[in-house]
Order: sequence, then structure tokens, then C-alpha cells
Amino acid sequence: MSLPVPPDGPWKSARAPRHSVHPIPLPLFEAFEAGDLERASSIAPSSLPPLTPFLVSEANRGLWGRRLALVVGDAEHLPWLSRLVVYEPERDLEVETSHIKRSKAVIVGRIGFHGKPDERGMVEVGYEIDSQQRRSGHAKAAMRIMVDVARLIPGVNVLRASVVPEYWISRRVVESEGLRKVGTEVSSRHGLQDVFEIDVSN
Repeated sequence: MSLPVPPDGPWKSARAPRHSVHPIPLPLFEAFEAGDLERASSIAPSSLPPLTPFLVSEANRGLWGRRLALVVGDAEHLPWLSRLVVYEPERDLEVETSHIKRSKAVIVGRIGFHGKPDERGMVEVGYEIDSQQRRSGHAKAAMRIMVDVARLIPGVNVLRASVVPEYWISRRVVESEGLRKVGTEVSSRHGLQDVFEIDVSN
């Protein structure tokens, strides 16, 4: 059986009309992992808003490194991995004219799958919202997009999320999209985690 392929380009959902989830080209992954925000900004796709220091934080640099290691081992992982969450508020028509366009789009976080689907068609989602952008509904909007995209991909049957028990906000986010606790696991990085899943098969 051939490997499912996720959609190209930014991912969107009618249930999150102000948000989109943008792919990260491999050179941009590498610049993020190196902590080089200047280089990352110079090679970022023009469709992206300005990059922010959040993307080259110590924690995120570790994540980019782990994701790059996956791609080195198997390039088929790349289209499934972390993406940038972009939010664009409604434009203020009172201050915008046909001659002046003010883009207020901003990168508010990252979200993506941990890798390509496993043998049962399971993909696991993980996310982080920039600390300066939290408590604004961005995580729920991004999760809606990921659930809807997962439902569109033939061969993807299960969407999983693992949440540290103390992270009750993250638990609310995944449960709001219908994921239900199916067990626990012990992560080498995060310790005990509750495992949530939802059937997304077509």
C-alpha cells in the first residue's frame, strides 16, 4: 500500500477562517534549528508574516533538530511535520483604502504531526503557541484545521495527541475536537502522558 500524502500548501478549515497552517521548507527548518532568525527571515516564503524569536527559542531549536533527524532518516516524513500557525484578524475597513493594504497577519505558534502515519494509519499531533499569543483561541483553531485535514487524507485513520496530565488547557483543546483518552504512556522527554485519540477514517 502506498503512503498517504497530505495536501500541499497552507492548510485551512472553514471552522477556523482566520487561521492557516503553513509548511516549513527544509532550508527553513535548518535555519530555525541553527537559531539563525536573520537567515530564516531571508529565505522564508513571501506568503509568511514576519518571523519571530519564538521560532528560534531553545525549546523550539531542540524540536527542529529532532524533526530534521527524522527527515535525514526518511524524507517521507517532511510533509507531515511541524507547520507555522498564522492568524490574520479582520481588516479595519475604516483605515484601509484601495491604495493602502495593511497586513496584520502574525505567526502565533507551530503545529504539526510527529511524522508520517504508522502501520495502522495513526498520526500524532503536537503544538505550541507563542507565550505572547496564548489564551486567544489559537490552539483550538489550529487543532480544528489539523482534525479536518486528517479527515481528508485517505489512509489516515486515527489522530492522536499526548498530553501531560497537568496541562489541563491542552487537554481541553484536544477534547474540544472530540479526542478521548484511551490510555497513558511514559515519554522519555515529558514523563507520564495521557493519550487521546479520535477516529478520522473516511
